[in-house]
Amino acid sequence: MEPIQFTNLETGLTSAEARARLELFGPNRLMAQPPFARIKILLKTMADPMALMLLAASLLYFFLGDPRDALILLAAVFPVLFVDVALEFRSREALKKLAEAVAPQSRVLRDGLELSIPTDQLVPGDILLLQEGSGIHADGVLRRCANLSVDESQLTGESEPVVKGPVKDGSEPAGNEARTFSAGSTVLTGHGLGQILETGRRTRYGKISVLVDEESGEQAPLQKKTGAIVRRLALAAGIVIVSIFSIMYWRGSSFSAAILAAISLGIAVIPEEFPLVLTVFLSLGAWRLSKQGVLIKNLGSVETLGATTVICVDKTGTLTQAQFALESCRPMAKGILEGAVLEAAVMACEFSPADPMEKALLAQALRQGVDVSLIHHQWSLVYDYDFDPVGKHMSHVWKKKESENLWLVVAKGALEGVLDHCEISIEDKRKIERENERLAAHGSRVLAVAAREGGKMTGERESDETRLKFLGFLSFRDPLRPDVPGAVAQCQEAGIRIKIITGDHLLTAHAVADAAGIIHEPDDVINVPGLGKLTPVEFAQKARKGVVFARVQPEQKYAIVDALEKSGEVVAMTGDGINDAPALKRAHIGIAMGRKGTEVAKAAADMILLEDSFTSIVATVREGRRIFANIQKSFSYLISFKLPSVGIALACPLLGVPLLLLPVHLVWLELIQHPVSALVFEEEPLDENEMKRPPRDPRAPLLGIVPVMLSVFSGLFLMTAVLWTYLARLPEGVVHARSMAFCVYILGSLVHIWDARAMERPWWKAAFPRTKRFWWVCGFAAFSLPILFQIPWLASVFQVEPLSLKDWGIALGSALAATIWRAWGWPFGIKNHGDPRHTSEIPPEV
Repeated sequence: MEPIQFTNLETGLTSAEARARLELFGPNRLMAQPPFARIKILLKTMADPMALMLLAASLLYFFLGDPRDALILLAAVFPVLFVDVALEFRSREALKKLAEAVAPQSRVLRDGLELSIPTDQLVPGDILLLQEGSGIHADGVLRRCANLSVDESQLTGESEPVVKGPVKDGSEPAGNEARTFSAGSTVLTGHGLGQILETGRRTRYGKISVLVDEESGEQAPLQKKTGAIVRRLALAAGIVIVSIFSIMYWRGSSFSAAILAAISLGIAVIPEEFPLVLTVFLSLGAWRLSKQGVLIKNLGSVETLGATTVICVDKTGTLTQAQFALESCRPMAKGILEGAVLEAAVMACEFSPADPMEKALLAQALRQGVDVSLIHHQWSLVYDYDFDPVGKHMSHVWKKKESENLWLVVAKGALEGVLDHCEISIEDKRKIERENERLAAHGSRVLAVAAREGGKMTGERESDETRLKFLGFLSFRDPLRPDVPGAVAQCQEAGIRIKIITGDHLLTAHAVADAAGIIHEPDDVINVPGLGKLTPVEFAQKARKGVVFARVQPEQKYAIVDALEKSGEVVAMTGDGINDAPALKRAHIGIAMGRKGTEVAKAAADMILLEDSFTSIVATVREGRRIFANIQKSFSYLISFKLPSVGIALACPLLGVPLLLLPVHLVWLELIQHPVSALVFEEEPLDENEMKRPPRDPRAPLLGIVPVMLSVFSGLFLMTAVLWTYLARLPEGVVHARSMAFCVYILGSLVHIWDARAMERPWWKAAFPRTKRFWWVCGFAAFSLPILFQIPWLASVFQVEPLSLKDWGIALGSALAATIWRAWGWPFGIKNHGDPRHTSEIPPEV
């Protein structure tokens, strides 16, 4: 293959060239799409236990010489599979859209424009823009860069940053590691332009067979609990099926009758609906949140956020608007005017700033007559010292173009970091600190500015930043988001505590907490650098008690989150920078900012907020609680619906009477059960009181004892009504008795939908259903009965017969008699809200 030719550094590839190279080299992926992946997914979905049971029953009828019933059961496989495939398809489509939305992006130059494209669209020859916090997804050579350092630990195992330098235009890439970049790396500081040479499995990362999967493969607690329930029920089902076959055969039934009864029982008891419901609910919940600007990377985090007890948030951009306006300029040195402070601050800014505060500073400086272009004309930038996360400041070293000996170092940032490098008297220092506190107490973001003129600088940061002269302050106003107080109030009413973790001044953070309505006491406001001498136990106590944490370093964010989690809290953490990644990973739910977040932060997070808004977090909490509540309702319904079919399938052989529910009837019940459990409850709105309850303990069982017992009693009463109707009508013929009993079963199961919607309350107190799905699905189930009974060929297939109006009335009365007791709620006076809340007393697992 011919080597890639260098493209124009200013324009990059054309769109046509990019398309041709994508076709030639293929997508930039480490793993190719597995062969026949779609077919495998389809076959896996079609290997439905219900469908396999129906196939077995069909073969049995065929060998028994009953081809009509054999064909009927074979045909019944298709609607069962259609429902399963349709639900699976809906979930996968939702997940596919989410995967596309959260796919990593890269900035490239194409057609002279700067574009953001999915990383799998990168091709050799692309001009890649390298920015602080961005991941590198291809191998290449640097063409231009400034202060560029890269983390290559995934390739080399070395954690130290690697400083990079460019290759001169037009030259061939050298073997020098400092002049190349590799996939699997992360930009730590600086920026640059690079030419991509290799993509996909041809990169160094690909050749050493390091396979990266950005999606977490670990199951969420709810998924694990559901899996455990399914495994237990499946084991119990297998034991019961073998037992019923053995008992019937031992009692003298024919082999075919015994195996048919066992298959019917198997169809009734297989718990296939539980994992299906969970997948559909989580997938559609994540899809709904994407419409509200929340991209979910880890499905389980949706449900987990519903159990969150603490949300740790940054101040700027999450609680505030990140729309800075320069409020005041306060000179603090003799003979220094506002213009001099502004000019020095401008010289400490980046040439093309991305930081909103620097943009506001430059705009105000221009309005006040500071000529930025003239500064750049007269001065040359010699050294660019990037942001120091410890001192929270940055500095630039300039040289006067017309003078060999006139050099200038300017610095701006947090007062503490800037003062550490200033030559100042104790009295002046106290005066400056008092002014800083006065400005910060009004909620302003305060920048300190210092400078020093002198001879040639050394290029060593420690040396160049010494003996600075403190010039003054710039204070910026960053308004609180108008919807934050309401969102904070909702969280606190729901028992969720809000903690502000910020690098800003203590008084600034305190003022924002007051404005947002975050509940705290004076002792809850903590200046984190002062905690350095505390023991781990004392630090953990401060982390739990504190509400506002100021001047926080990245490693301290991790320590705070770690302490909270070890104390039993369920923690959600917001972050946007490279150094936030460890804390985002440590938190139960890592939340990255979509607008200002780095790619590293987004990769470490479980979800991404497109608008960086705190209200989006509240929306996700609401959705998490709604999903969990609806899963509870669906599972409650499944218990009350499946219990009668299992009991009936067991009772008839043991009583020695003809089977009431044949496989074809169980198919019809399945076609009702799947849409109701997976669609009707999924769309249920959140109960108005749900956001007024404390968070659910994640260790709690899926269902509390009360809703389980309600479902069991509902199922037992309905089973009793159905069996009583069947046995009482048997003297009038099996077909008539089956018709009456089947009618009671369907009508009673429709009332159970209301029971499950109400949970432990009386069913008539549940909110009136307003969703289209409820009426479509329930309407189908209700109207299917008269159609099934009145159309002769359908009645023949289902071995039922038309009923008189009197029979319909008796069936309806029996169904209501079996369910009307729920109108008074839980009969034993036990009160429970269905899901045990944050408590140390955890009921038995269900």
